Amino acid sequence: MKVKYQNSVIEITNESDLDSAEFGQRFKKHYPADLGIELEYQPSSKHGIRITENGIEKCSVLLLETGRATGISENSFLIKNDRIYICCSDQIYSLNLTDLSANWRNQYDIATCFGIYEFDEDFIVHGEIQVSRIDKNGETKWNFSARDIFVNPDGKTEFKIVENRIELIDWEGYKYELNGNGKILTEIKTA
Repeated sequence: MKVKYQNSVIEITNESDLDSAEFGQRFKKHYPADLGIELEYQPSSKHGIRITENGIEKCSVLLLETGRATGISENSFLIKNDRIYICCSDQIYSLNLTDLSANWRNQYDIATCFGIYEFDEDFIVHGEIQVSRIDKNGETKWNFSARDIFVNPDGKTEFKIVENRIELIDWEGYKYELNGNGKILTEIKTA
């Protein structure tokens, strides 16, 4: 996926087939290793970010994480105020767009993070097991879990933000409506 930002092109790729011998050949930085964090298991998610200007690579990073595997989608990353916030497995990274240096890396779900969305001055993280509201520094304001995972087998949209509310549907078909503080406004069985 390619996104234009100011004078740059940001390319975000799924590198699931990339062999560990190729990491250093293809990407200048590797997180979390370059942050001094050693992975205990083989990575399940490998996401590459490459920033170019006028066709010349400015910087690149490979994100490697070991929670459940995630892909790249229009909601798996967010660009705001010269930073990219990106889901990779059960983690979210905040990286500076000038050089892809890390501001922070935090776990927001014990399984996987599907998406990150703007919400007022904060962000909402749609995880498989919980939904969290975080600030730009990665601090959790609240999180919410339900009866089951926030994946829906019936094809209904399991996560959406409507004005200042968050609407969720869990695996069992329960629909939850939360306010901006993570409190339940309504809860109904839909199936």
